Amino acid sequence: MISEVITPYFRQNKKNIAVGILFLIVVDFFQIVIPWMVKSAINALSLDQPDIHLIFKYTAAIVLAGGGIAVLRYWWRILLMGTARRMERGLREDLFSHVLKLDARYYDRIKTGDLMAHATSDINHIRLAFGIGMIALTDAFFLGGAIIAFMLYMNTKLALLALSPMPLLILTAKSLGKRMHNLHSIAQESYSALTELIRESFYGIRILKVYNYETIVGNKAAAASRNYFEKNFKRAMVTALIKPLMVFFLNLSMFIIIFYGGFLVMEDRLSPGELVAFLQYMWLLAWPMIAIGWMINLVQRGLASLKRIEAVVKTVPGVKSPAKAESLTAPVKSIEFQGVSFSYEPLDNGVNGNALDEIFLSVPAGRFIGITGPPGSGKTSLVQLFPRIYDPCSGKILFNGQDMKASRLESVRKKVAFMPQEAFLFSGTIRENIVMGNDVSEEQLMDVIKPAQLETTLDQMPAGLETLVGERGITLSGGQKQRIALARTLVQDKEIIILDDPVSQVDTDTASEIIKGLAGLKNKRTMVIVSHRISALTACDTIYVLKDGTVEDQGSHDSLMENNGFYRNTHALQL
Repeated sequence: MISEVITPYFRQNKKNIAVGILFLIVVDFFQIVIPWMVKSAINALSLDQPDIHLIFKYTAAIVLAGGGIAVLRYWWRILLMGTARRMERGLREDLFSHVLKLDARYYDRIKTGDLMAHATSDINHIRLAFGIGMIALTDAFFLGGAIIAFMLYMNTKLALLALSPMPLLILTAKSLGKRMHNLHSIAQESYSALTELIRESFYGIRILKVYNYETIVGNKAAAASRNYFEKNFKRAMVTALIKPLMVFFLNLSMFIIIFYGGFLVMEDRLSPGELVAFLQYMWLLAWPMIAIGWMINLVQRGLASLKRIEAVVKTVPGVKSPAKAESLTAPVKSIEFQGVSFSYEPLDNGVNGNALDEIFLSVPAGRFIGITGPPGSGKTSLVQLFPRIYDPCSGKILFNGQDMKASRLESVRKKVAFMPQEAFLFSGTIRENIVMGNDVSEEQLMDVIKPAQLETTLDQMPAGLETLVGERGITLSGGQKQRIALARTLVQDKEIIILDDPVSQVDTDTASEIIKGLAGLKNKRTMVIVSHRISALTACDTIYVLKDGTVEDQGSHDSLMENNGFYRNTHALQL
């Protein structure tokens, strides 16, 4: 698990890691040397005639060792913690890049709050586990092992007695670590739920205010916050046990050293300097002991978060380019649906859960195609198959006689511009929302602003195209947002234009002008338009009428007015 997600970052920074660990080991060595020097200095002072020059050498060595610790500690923190930070950045970038590749089915079932938790909290826990955790691991084994070796060298029996509480510490830490891992996974799930609820509440804040739902949603948020607190508190209770246990076992060891070590000093079996060194080594051993508990805490949390991140990274998009796909470079002369069926959630209990069932239709190049039908008939599901937002469950979609799924996904989407039913705008200016970072001239902008009927709207805005639209275009009306989204679709200058209900939020006169502008693109681009407004489809060459996921009828406006009851009655009602 770790090798697939973490190893690449360690390979990229292996030199920094190696040098950082080397510096860390040297620092640990200096820390071990200092008590030994103190022992020698005290023993020299306890002589009848102390050697001042020798004592000066010991104190100078202690000062030099302290200086070395200060310098090298700075550099190992830069090298090791810097690597952890770079890993954090790389993980976040790779996660975001992978999430962008996932198809619409993934987003149909995943919560935004989960993804936000992965990109923030989970990655932070991984950084701590493989940054500070790596440092704690090195200290725990090298510093702790060296200290124990020195203590055994000075007095084996005293060392063994002083270290006798350690097995209990290890068993306790192991038990707490397993418990901590489980509690962290549960806490992160509750964090995701809380994040999603807050995001959704802020997104729909105006609806909450209009319907006086503040109290209801506030109670839900309070319950989710309380649930997150309770899960975290349980984890904190386990975490809080670690340090007190460390301190308890340390003090127990100190008691043994003072009690038994003092007895040895009185019997001249241990020098005063060695007793002081033992006490200093025991205090130094406190950090590796705490580091073990800290490391267990960090690593368990990091592994739990890593498991969640890896679940996302291992998700394979269902809509993707096949291994030996060829780019769709030739102009699209025809698009054909051959027995296409589609379902958002395929059912296996014998019930037909298809949004589309056995669809046959043909879209020749340069034609203006209309799609209508009652709500829930499958119109949006149908047009989402053109740019491969979804793939059909059965049947084929052919571009120039070639199965669309056999072509590179990027090349298909370079041919198709799609305007979804919901006009989503990004924070920024109107210009930025239309051009979306592409190099678009003023002439090209005007060529799409006119058919989108944006000229009058822009004239009424002092800043024109530079008007800030706010988050999700909140400062604009639904019709204005829809027309900006239409301009964004048209400016892409692609062969095939798919418009899902592009005039649903504009008045009748504006809708009529937009349809005239779109009809003016006939023979220049292939266009498919979905609309409930029959008047928006009168200029179409062929109109498909959907019902219950199937094509009920097709033909020109005049032929459908004569032969299709739903089409004729809908038109009459709208008039």
